[in-house]
Amino acid sequence: MDALIAKLRLVLAELARPGAQRDNWFAWAAGQMAHAMIGAVLAGAMLFLLPAIWAFLAAALGYAATKEVPDYLRAPGWAGARDSVQDSLFVAAGAALAVAIGGDHERLFIVAVLAAVIGLGLGVWARIAPGVGK
Repeated sequence: MDALIAKLRLVLAELARPGAQRDNWFAWAAGQMAHAMIGAVLAGAMLFLLPAIWAFLAAALGYAATKEVPDYLRAPGWAGARDSVQDSLFVAAGAALAVAIGGDHERLFIVAVLAAVIGLGLGVWARIAPGVGK
């Protein structure tokens, strides 16, 4: 049991550590897709309790307030703010996808997919472009 608790603490400590993955485009893209999935799961669960707009807001703003604001406070400055904003936007995109699918909102679905694809493309490009981070 002690080994399980130690491993859980390790996972929670890693999740609590902000990381922008500036040198690894694939890890960054995978992380942002995980953020989108978190948003989708949160909003999907909220759809059972709340109307669509409130489910979206509860998922997106709840995540930002409980995870990204504390992350920013641990790593203040432009880099910490940029990482927190990016993570929050991908959570919001995932929440929008869940609300769009759950509420049959075609336009919202298209906008959320485009936002995620454009955001991923820009983030990956910034990490593979020559001279980035130097």
